[in-house]
Amino acid sequence: MFIRAVEIRINSGNEHFGFRCKFKSGLNIIKGRNSSGKSTLVNTIMYALGLEELIGVKGERALTSAVRDRFQYDGQPHAIQKSAVLIELQNSAGNIVTFRRPIRNDDKSTKLVEAFDGAILTGSVSDLALATPLFLHDPGAAQYEEGFLKYLESFLGLKLPRVQSSTGGLTRLYPQVIAAALFIEQKRGWTDYIANIPFYQILGAPTRVVQYLLGLECFELEEKRALNEQMISRLQSDWANLLSGLTGVLQPLGIATRGIPKVAASTFAADNTSIVVRIKSDEVLVSEAVAAKAKEWDVIEEERVGGPKSASPDVIHLLNTETLKLENLVQQYEELSSEDRLHGISLQEFTQLLNQAESDQRKNKTTRKLHDLGAQVGLSTAEDHCPTCGSEVENTLLPRTEGVLQMDLQSNIDYLDAQIRMLKRQITGLEHVREQNKSSLQQLEVSIKEQRAYVISIRKSVVQSDATLEANIRKQVFLEREILSLQAAEARFSTFIEHAKNIALKLEEAEKFRKSLPSDLYSETDRIKITLLEKNFRANASSFGYTSAEPNEVTINRGTLLPALGDITLREVLRKNVKSESSASDFVRLIWAFLLAIYQTSSMKEFVGNHPGFLLFDEPGQHSMSEVSQNALTRLFCGAQDLQSVVAASFDESEDLFLRVTEGSKFHLIELPDKIIAPMEHDGVM
Repeated sequence: MFIRAVEIRINSGNEHFGFRCKFKSGLNIIKGRNSSGKSTLVNTIMYALGLEELIGVKGERALTSAVRDRFQYDGQPHAIQKSAVLIELQNSAGNIVTFRRPIRNDDKSTKLVEAFDGAILTGSVSDLALATPLFLHDPGAAQYEEGFLKYLESFLGLKLPRVQSSTGGLTRLYPQVIAAALFIEQKRGWTDYIANIPFYQILGAPTRVVQYLLGLECFELEEKRALNEQMISRLQSDWANLLSGLTGVLQPLGIATRGIPKVAASTFAADNTSIVVRIKSDEVLVSEAVAAKAKEWDVIEEERVGGPKSASPDVIHLLNTETLKLENLVQQYEELSSEDRLHGISLQEFTQLLNQAESDQRKNKTTRKLHDLGAQVGLSTAEDHCPTCGSEVENTLLPRTEGVLQMDLQSNIDYLDAQIRMLKRQITGLEHVREQNKSSLQQLEVSIKEQRAYVISIRKSVVQSDATLEANIRKQVFLEREILSLQAAEARFSTFIEHAKNIALKLEEAEKFRKSLPSDLYSETDRIKITLLEKNFRANASSFGYTSAEPNEVTINRGTLLPALGDITLREVLRKNVKSESSASDFVRLIWAFLLAIYQTSSMKEFVGNHPGFLLFDEPGQHSMSEVSQNALTRLFCGAQDLQSVVAASFDESEDLFLRVTEGSKFHLIELPDKIIAPMEHDGVM
């Protein structure tokens, strides 16, 4: 990342004010008195890039009143009607983009950033040219193509990974989080190694920043581990649901399980499981109970077949009645099955329509967001006029059709909202109906089986009319129901065992993969990079004059990737770390050493990382820092190849101090006037 130029524009009455400066490769020093607006310029640079969260606030409130409300010039106060900041960036491929973001404008949202292809501040591109509108500080700004952070990430070639969230699962490593190690502002930036990281529920955010900038391979392994842990949790949940479903079927039948653990285990042994039922006072296997009841049924059948014969009209009437019941049940089942199939087809069609409608709605709402933001800044396309010829254009993407009234964007959104609500209601209704149908079909299946068995029994006994006939038939039907219930339980148990074995097998594979992962998830190349980071860090700390401990005693903790004293555990680091063992100025020296070491390690040809090659230090000479240390810092910045560095400092408002600190360094000086906001020629476009 290379900042080519920055411009602050202000309209006050009929006058134009502002500040403009260019940056060069290598070291850039912004030198100015404490009241000149040095920090205002630094914060405005971060604001222009959508990174003002590093200052602690979103939006224009992160900036001083001198660029958003009023400023002093020539002893007179001037009210600000409109103000904006433009920043010109160049990426590693040599492509240039200029971003324009409003600071104050009653007709313009600060959530809009306009991207111009090319150089406006240092080239010939006009900011009246057609810009790409992008939105910021709204959901999707880092995900959708229309979002500014997504655009910035793509332009700079950042490939930000997914990392583990503090709430479980995975989340994105956002550009603002990475920027906390690149832009060190004066007030809070020197309070920790990587301070001011916005809270995005990223587990161990400082460590993740270092890992990314160094280009470590651990992210892929970490994502695999997170997905593996999610799979283990899902398998445990599947086991609990499976066991709950089995228990729900068995308990009403008085059947209990044996040998099935409540929690999924990779050691699950299906051969040691069984289901049992209590008969009288004995607990027997369900399979044995089925065999016993089947034998009892056979005994009754033999007695019935060998009984007296007759042609009882009552039995014939019973057969006809029960046969008609069976036919009615079959007809109900067929009608309900046909209806359920139609509902299934309709549900599939409605689901497809809903997915398409939701996709269209997201695109429409994103377009409306940009349209609304653009209308506030007077973009021609947003005001329904062609930017080239100024003629009126319709607020629609559809071709004009004679005699047809086309819907505008908002009408289309309202229509899609209504369609989505209707589709969701229809889908919910169909799902409810299908659930009811499923239950009814299951009940009909059981009823048909029982009724069919009953009819068959009556047909076999149609010639019997003795007094025991009906009792025997009813006894047999009762036994058949019990046998069917027990057999259904056995079938459900068998299904459970098959699923359980599959879960146990997957769990075994997941646990084996978990054990195969290194404890710190670092590859051999990663370990080499961390060792190089430690060497660079120690060398930097020594050159900066760190004296609170021997530099060689300070290590990079392999758990946090932050400096630590001694070979101590991560928990001990939280109680006893370098910060607490160092003086205030020495701790700042360690921050210098650490942030520079990250860049140095990332820029090594053998182990190229992801550092964008940019560092900004605002007032690095904190806590009465020695001149020798500050001189060492500027020299190191000068010697860092392909690094654009920006140091903003007052140098205690001493020219002699400035000369001593910068002695032997080659740099581009941006010397600020007494007040950076002064009359400046610009076209007034905001």
